Amino acid sequence: MKFAYSSMKGKGRHKHTITASFFFNARGSGLEKSISGMYRSLLLQLLEGYPDLQVVLDDSELVPKTQNGPPSLNILKDLFANAVCALGQRSFTCFVDALDECDEQQVVDMVQYFEELAERSTAKGVPFRACFSSRHYPYIFIHRGLRLTLEDQPGHAEDLATYVTSRLRIKEPKLVEELQPQLISKAAGVFMWVVLVVDILNKEYRHGGMALRIRLAEIPSDLSKLFKDILRRDNENTEALLLCVLWILYAKDPLRPQEFYYALWSGLCLKSLVDSRIPDVTVLGTGAGDDTVSRYVISSSKGLAEITRSNQPRVQFIHESVRDFLIKDKGLYELWPEFGFDYESIGHEKLKQCCSLYANHILICTSVSKLLSESNSNDRKEISNDYPFLKYASENTLYHANAAAKAIPQEAFLASFPISNWINTNNVFEKFNNRKYTMSASLFYILADKGYPELIRARLKADSEIHILGERYKFPLFAALANGHRDAVAALLNTSSRFSDGIDITEGLNHRKDLKEYEDRTPLSWASQGGRARIVELLLQSRPSGDEMDRGGRTPISRASENGHEAVVRLLIDNGANVNAGDKNGWTPLQRASSNGHEAVARLLIEEEANVNASDKEGRTPLSYTSENGHEAVARLLIKKGANINAGDKNGWTPLQRASSNGHEAVARLLIEEEANINAGDKNGWTPLQRASSNGHEAVARLLIKKGANVNASDEYGRGSLSFTSSNGHEAV
Repeated sequence: MKFAYSSMKGKGRHKHTITASFFFNARGSGLEKSISGMYRSLLLQLLEGYPDLQVVLDDSELVPKTQNGPPSLNILKDLFANAVCALGQRSFTCFVDALDECDEQQVVDMVQYFEELAERSTAKGVPFRACFSSRHYPYIFIHRGLRLTLEDQPGHAEDLATYVTSRLRIKEPKLVEELQPQLISKAAGVFMWVVLVVDILNKEYRHGGMALRIRLAEIPSDLSKLFKDILRRDNENTEALLLCVLWILYAKDPLRPQEFYYALWSGLCLKSLVDSRIPDVTVLGTGAGDDTVSRYVISSSKGLAEITRSNQPRVQFIHESVRDFLIKDKGLYELWPEFGFDYESIGHEKLKQCCSLYANHILICTSVSKLLSESNSNDRKEISNDYPFLKYASENTLYHANAAAKAIPQEAFLASFPISNWINTNNVFEKFNNRKYTMSASLFYILADKGYPELIRARLKADSEIHILGERYKFPLFAALANGHRDAVAALLNTSSRFSDGIDITEGLNHRKDLKEYEDRTPLSWASQGGRARIVELLLQSRPSGDEMDRGGRTPISRASENGHEAVVRLLIDNGANVNAGDKNGWTPLQRASSNGHEAVARLLIEEEANVNASDKEGRTPLSYTSENGHEAVARLLIKKGANINAGDKNGWTPLQRASSNGHEAVARLLIEEEANINAGDKNGWTPLQRASSNGHEAVARLLIKKGANVNASDEYGRGSLSFTSSNGHEAV
């Protein structure tokens, strides 16, 4: 495919032709092996090649100005289709390789999408073409287009013969003439088989070559069996082979050559198979050419791994079929039956041990401590050169432990985890200061921040004190929510799944922008204010009381009442919450509910013996607040339950004055009907009529006058209602 792409790109070098490519890589990062990554790459190449097409990004329905993060898969497909259909007579050809290294269903959908796009573009006269390549499985059905099976092409056999002739190092022409057709016939068109067998025969020839015919005859023709034969041929360096396989299979990201070398050294050091002193990095080389690292990759993998030729070389299998043999064909189990069938967890456990040994080596810890005591940023960069595996090891010790925890207990590991060393090393490599941890950071916070649910559950067995204040997001729960670690949220709530009765309890909490108003809150008060009843219920299971005070001086029931969350208020009351607890300003839950007009919550609180006449530091009652904001139903409820309608606050304001001042006619009428003092003056002598007149509320003023308000009443300065309304220009009043 690379040859086809390069040839096409070389032929089409003019302004009306663009050739784009995407090569799926199952060993790469998320974007390298996903359909979304493919669409993003192809779209980028198209828009860079034809800049005028970038107007498709101006479609606000597809890409809103408020867009945060990358667009969804469906949006990417629409953008790509719009760009292709806007090409006019300009040519666009896509090469997409290794469909077998992507999810099968995604590939099926993608091929169908390209077929539909080809039909649309053809109808518009757009010269759009796509070329896909894949192994035989999964089978991809294409309705329209040419299908070429490589093994069936005449030139393929010729290519195999050419490769054998050029690479087989046997100096006896007659023997080569005899072996070549046998080798090609046995290969059945599989190029990888030929590559491996040529290497085997060359090795046999270097050792004397007396059994070349026998060796070729006994080599299995099936590629999977050939892999097994290669790996079982001798019992040398079996531990290095195992570590090599596990690191390529289960590393979070493909390792750089020097990382790979030290990763294997760490594993072999655990078995006392190598010197305990860390090898000198200066004599290793970079992995390019025939240096120590390159030779070690080949020898440890028995030729089944290689270093990629790229600007950022990585260690990987020579072909994806090696991974298929180990996993799909259960090669790992056959080679190391002691692993059982849960070899993934055991593999991660071994990698965790490698990371832990390296990151906590006394020489490395000493170097890290020295760096932290200095301020030279250049020295901090040099530590990666001196200890190439340190960044990966420190970042992923817990990652591998979390993966292993699904089958292997991690309680003892966490109990002895060297958190101070880990924090020091993490802070050396962390670029952003606000993401660094203090030395007092709790293990729970780190596990939540990084998103390791299995480790959180393991730690909970020994330590239930999970809601510890500190660090950037204050509490572990907030750290998990801010980073979108929804499974970690479930673990922190001590539940086996984030789904409860078919409902995702973390729905809508995928990103820190969804974690609103968490400042000064505890997890319980935050969940209460948001009405997240299931989260509140789970939090209450781990706490003896719902009366904790957050840093805003508020209780959970105060937060829930303010926002009208009746179910949460009921939960809190059932768990012993004090319905009359005042916050730092003296507001009770009933005052919060009344102020915002939450009748159902107010009724519930009163039924639970909330004091309807409780006053805050300003002397204001629930009726004062609900009257001020015009909530007639709540005012009626409070009066019915015994609220004092003439209670004045510290400034002498009565509920009627509050309602009159803000023009709430219905509430004012209700209060008057309930015999509120219509001429009550505050400490400045202002009456309800003066309040209504001053603010231009004609309907309320008319009501007050009709009900007998003294229109001639004056304040302490002798000013009457007419004076106020005139000075403020309220002619109608």
